[in-house]
Amino acid sequence: MALLDRHQIARDTVTLVVDKGSAALANTLELEQAGVGWISALPWNQAPEEFRERAVEELPALSSNQPGVRAAAERMVVHGQEYLCVVKHSASFASEQLHSVTTALSKALPAMRRLSVELAKPAARFTEAGIRNKIARWLSGAFVSELVRYQLEQRDGRWHLQFDFDTAAFEHLLAHRLGRTTLVTNRREWTAEQVVEAYSGQQQIERVFRGLKEGDWLGWGPMYHWTDQKIRVHAFYCMLGISLLQYIHRKAQAAWAGLSMEQLLEELRQIQQFALLYPKSEKGTNRVALVLSTQTLAQQSLAKELGLDALRLPKEGNTPAAS
Repeated sequence: MALLDRHQIARDTVTLVVDKGSAALANTLELEQAGVGWISALPWNQAPEEFRERAVEELPALSSNQPGVRAAAERMVVHGQEYLCVVKHSASFASEQLHSVTTALSKALPAMRRLSVELAKPAARFTEAGIRNKIARWLSGAFVSELVRYQLEQRDGRWHLQFDFDTAAFEHLLAHRLGRTTLVTNRREWTAEQVVEAYSGQQQIERVFRGLKEGDWLGWGPMYHWTDQKIRVHAFYCMLGISLLQYIHRKAQAAWAGLSMEQLLEELRQIQQFALLYPKSEKGTNRVALVLSTQTLAQQSLAKELGLDALRLPKEGNTPAAS
């Protein structure tokens, strides 16, 4: 809050986005006292069941700015106060979660089958704690333990393992859990789409920091500085570069909508100018012809929108003859 006050930014014009790990009573009270707007992911078990598991068909589809996303908003009491709650369903997020679940199951179930066979062998030597620890690791993925039932019992001095896949739980997971996010905000007058769009801004910030960390956009390191002042300068020009990239990316959307930052950088890298050197002429000068690489339609549109033609050197030029 000190940063906002120092730069004379009105607190009520700012909306903070936090993850569900921060959706605690103490944090929401502190945010309310600070006088800022905020949006938080609400832990699944804190949202009313009839609201969070509403049928997908009952959730209105959002605009084309949020493709594949449905959401509904309703005022509810959370942490003792009335806030706006939003349940969001994303088709792409659901597919990612489904892929993760099925991948984990494809590893866990065969592993449990092999363990069951090992336990049946006469020379098998397993402890109950060891068996349960193995199974717990295999079922540690998100939702996996809810889909696999198992029974471990000891008979005639040997351990016996039986397991099954809970199809009813899987159907419930598909219909009422995958792809869903519950949000809570003190922006009580906002629409569901406004809340979802604001919350998605957190993902954009995370992509920026991943781009810095991994070096795909503008690498933070290596940093050959050790003093605080030089580290601050290093951080400043890294963030300045990111700001310029973000500006160019936003401007490029007018030329080619939906282009990701990675795709934009790749398209721009392929726009090149080559210098063709010809033998000396009779006048003793070297002729140089500058030509552009063959451009795709996307590259032509980007060059026009970003004004890249102004950076081109003249098509032809002469260089003085070597002495």
